[in-house]
Amino acid sequence: MTPTTSNSRDDLQFFGKINASASHEIKNVFAVINEAAGLVEDLTLMSEKGMPIEPERLKRVAKSIQGQIRRGDDIIKNMNAFAHSMDEGAKEVNLEETLGLTVALSTRMADMKQIGLEQGKCEPATALVCPFDLMRLLHGVIAAALDTMTQGSVLTVAARPSTDGATFTISSSGQVITLENDTAFAELAKQMNATITNNEKDGVLELFLKKTA
Repeated sequence: MTPTTSNSRDDLQFFGKINASASHEIKNVFAVINEAAGLVEDLTLMSEKGMPIEPERLKRVAKSIQGQIRRGDDIIKNMNAFAHSMDEGAKEVNLEETLGLTVALSTRMADMKQIGLEQGKCEPATALVCPFDLMRLLHGVIAAALDTMTQGSVLTVAARPSTDGATFTISSSGQVITLENDTAFAELAKQMNATITNNEKDGVLELFLKKTA
């Protein structure tokens, strides 16, 4: 397998899309912290005028700020891991970890559609693959699945080892998942020796990565 199978322009578009999404999330973190800081300022002005400050109110503000800092730290960690996924070509990849990062980077996309996105129970599995390519492929499949789902539903993605490779399952309880548009990732899937099948009986999509070595 070559270091990467992706088209360079498609790579840049995907990288830009993920970066833009993360940037919006970081802006939201700053907005909440700024709002909390404004409340602290208001409470300080009230105190200067002789009005008592409730300790519990200050504690709630402090917890809100601390929570947003943790959220921002998680976003940066995910972006850092995503950026470093381009450092190397094909290597043995932990599929559960890679899936977890992809789900985290795709959550805002699901939130905008008012659909839940979660990582299901995974079995230990690895694959010889370029991690950046795999994340782009998974993100494309998730995006296409979300386009066919209704608001309020939940999309679950999991991974497991399979004979001669590994399989990702994409499902939603009580709803049939289909792919109406695979143009964004069909060529990449072909280049990665990956196949996507739709079990029409239970509406579960399966993305199979065939072992290459």
